[in-house]
Amino acid sequence: MTSTSLPPSDDARDRAAYWFARLQSGEASAGERAQFEAWRAADPVHARQYAEIEALWQAAGTLDAAQQARLGRAYRAPSLPSRRRWLALGTGMGATAAAALVGVKLWPLPEEYARSIATARGERQELSLPDGSLVSLNSGSALRVRYDAGQRRIWLEEGEAFFTVTRDVGRPFVVDAGTGRVTVLGTQFNVRREGDAFSVAVAGGTVRVERGPWWNRQRALLTAGQGSRYADAASTTPDLDVQAAIAWRDGRIVFRDTPLPQALAEMNRYLPDPLRPRFAEPRLAALRVSGIFDTANPKALLAALPRILPVSVQAGTAGTVDILPR
Repeated sequence: MTSTSLPPSDDARDRAAYWFARLQSGEASAGERAQFEAWRAADPVHARQYAEIEALWQAAGTLDAAQQARLGRAYRAPSLPSRRRWLALGTGMGATAAAALVGVKLWPLPEEYARSIATARGERQELSLPDGSLVSLNSGSALRVRYDAGQRRIWLEEGEAFFTVTRDVGRPFVVDAGTGRVTVLGTQFNVRREGDAFSVAVAGGTVRVERGPWWNRQRALLTAGQGSRYADAASTTPDLDVQAAIAWRDGRIVFRDTPLPQALAEMNRYLPDPLRPRFAEPRLAALRVSGIFDTANPKALLAALPRILPVSVQAGTAGTVDILPR
């Protein structure tokens, strides 16, 4: 019998997510299926958590049955890394109503709700939504909101937002971020968009992440404490530092062995007038920085550089900053 490595966490939701990903991968052995059935039967909480994750997966489906059947016959997705539980399911599952789950409160909403919100550099805003969900928008960000009877939808056009989502199994909460899409039922998570790249950091609950074209959609489940950055359809950076990713909500910028150009770019996100760093020597761009800085005083990074790195900093003209060897 093939042995199964369960997630280190004893949390029922984490294990339910693991079992769902494993069974949907098509690689589970008969022994593993028996282990799953034993786990699910051992506690009603296990069965409920598995049913909710299954509902989350189904609620996010976007193709009708005919499209699924045609593409399912024509295409078999390649194997994908299992560390982040990527599942190659071809076109995915059809959308199904999940409101039949017992004990889920359906929040009364107006027939339609639409709103746009944007922040300037150095500004943060919060938006309360009709269902009680809350959106925190970071510096230099913009998004659109549209609610209807069947779905709660967000389009993150640029920047970053943290979502605290009121649970509603019958009405999934969907965030589109360029080539990526995040679907939840009720949780706390952060999404950052940088052009076509995007990152997701989960503070609580479970989210479903999708990316790629509709005919080759790749999907993953991320649970609390997990995060990843997705540069394109073939590139994933796992093990995103979730606490560092959401530190902006507390007014902090956290660098942990961060390349200096990346740290300076992050500093610029909080400046009304971004600076243009210039490296006197290519090797200086390979330096790395660690530290915690205040979003209200991002230029403190420049003042700290000579103390923590072998460089000096000189202000130039027209918003330039020269990074020189010391």
